[in-house]
Amino acid sequence: MKKILFYVILTILNKFFKGSRFFSLKNFFLRVIGIEVGEGTKIVGPININYVSKIKIGNECWIGKNFTIDGNGNVAIGDRCDLAPNITINTGGHQIGDNHRRAGIGLKCNTIIESGTWIGTNVTIVNGANIGESVVVAAGSVVINNIKKNTLVAGVPAKVKRELGLG
Repeated sequence: MKKILFYVILTILNKFFKGSRFFSLKNFFLRVIGIEVGEGTKIVGPININYVSKIKIGNECWIGKNFTIDGNGNVAIGDRCDLAPNITINTGGHQIGDNHRRAGIGLKCNTIIESGTWIGTNVTIVNGANIGESVVVAAGSVVINNIKKNTLVAGVPAKVKRELGLG
């Protein structure tokens, strides 16, 4: 029954409350279905997530439209993070199997995006990659490895383009 309620509420939010309004109401209903949403966070929607994922979003974040968490892993987003539209975090995968079936044993990956990070539009994060504090991920990047704090990364796969100052 809990799972049905989760998807019913998520469907209602995505259909009737998408866009840049009703933030407090959306956050209330997301909390009802078990998603931790911090104070002052604004989630535009629609969002696409699985029931099995544990999701924690910090305070004063901005989550753009078409935010997707695909797979069965967990995602934690720190405070004051800005995620542009069309971000996908893939929390599932497979080991490479033998020649009879290359998608081998399933993997569950967890992703952490630390506070102060800005992720540009159309970014994909896979393999349980963690993104450090105050990182900028350029639009269109694919993050497959951990990113250390105070860096700007870009590309496919995302690579460090420069260190960022503290000021």
